[in-house]
Amino acid sequence: MRTEDERLERLSERERSVLQALVDAHIATNEPVGSKAIAEIAELGVSPQTVRNVLAALHERGLIDQPHTSAGRVPTDRGLRYYVDSLLRLQTPSDAQQAEIEARIANAGVDGALREASRVLTRIARHTTIVVQARPAGERVRHVELLRLRDDAALLIVVSEEGRVQNRLLQWHPEQGERAPDEHSLERYGQRLSGLLAGKSFAEGRSALLALVQSRQAELDLLEKKLLALSAEGLRTSAEPRVLVEGTGHLLQDKTDLERTRELLHLLEEDERTSELMERADAAPGIRIFIGDENPAALAQRGVVVAALGASGALGTLGVIGPRHLDYGRVVPLVDLTAQVVAKVLGRSSTGG
Repeated sequence: MRTEDERLERLSERERSVLQALVDAHIATNEPVGSKAIAEIAELGVSPQTVRNVLAALHERGLIDQPHTSAGRVPTDRGLRYYVDSLLRLQTPSDAQQAEIEARIANAGVDGALREASRVLTRIARHTTIVVQARPAGERVRHVELLRLRDDAALLIVVSEEGRVQNRLLQWHPEQGERAPDEHSLERYGQRLSGLLAGKSFAEGRSALLALVQSRQAELDLLEKKLLALSAEGLRTSAEPRVLVEGTGHLLQDKTDLERTRELLHLLEEDERTSELMERADAAPGIRIFIGDENPAALAQRGVVVAALGASGALGTLGVIGPRHLDYGRVVPLVDLTAQVVAKVLGRSSTGG
């Protein structure tokens, strides 16, 4: 007995042509497509009745559906997956688009490459873009400073061995009668932190600070304990991925499920949860496409195109979120090109080039 995958592999050329015409038309209009329109688009030289027979066969295979009895057909998630895997015709970005993507990202430099990538891809693709920059797993601390801002706050400045500078605001609530540290005291605390953290990864440094705070043998005053605990938390947030989301307004153009769209918009406000949406692409080379229910629940009615940045996603991930009827043929090459340019800029920095 043949498996369903084998049956799909054996779609006739006519069935493939009809499915491709239907999906192309649905992507262009986001509307059900009738048999007459399909016959004209596919240029099969057959009657609408013959096309209806083919549509019935595609429906039986679960590739298309008919929302209403009198309406045309739409592709199912399964049909879109077959289309993407077997029928998709990629559209090479224009020379102007390629030049704009390369110039804007390269001119932004290492620090601004990700932000510029999200902006230019959003503008050209006309969909929401997410960029997640991974913190290098082997990133280690070279130097730490504490800078006094006011009586109840200081700035933790962490410089990695790669030269990456990160700032974290440390705030505490002074106890009654507690003396605020002056600049000299904070400088001394910063020197001690540097001695404790130098050469350690962010995770190792955080563990060392927390162990020191919790050690009964450590002779620490109350303020020093607070500073060490806050510094440990600052290291934790420094090690989290940097998440950039651009063009969320594009999500509101699809009014089929506004409640789910609102939930997605709230989710995208949280960096940690947003990065989780992208993490499945971290270890995958090239482009990954997720359609409908292949996505987490928040993206169940969406099409998502994701690319790893660098080998095995070592530099992060970049992706576009659109509707299920996303123009995959146009968007996939844009995501691929942008990811390659970003990886080139960031990769050159990480290797010292």
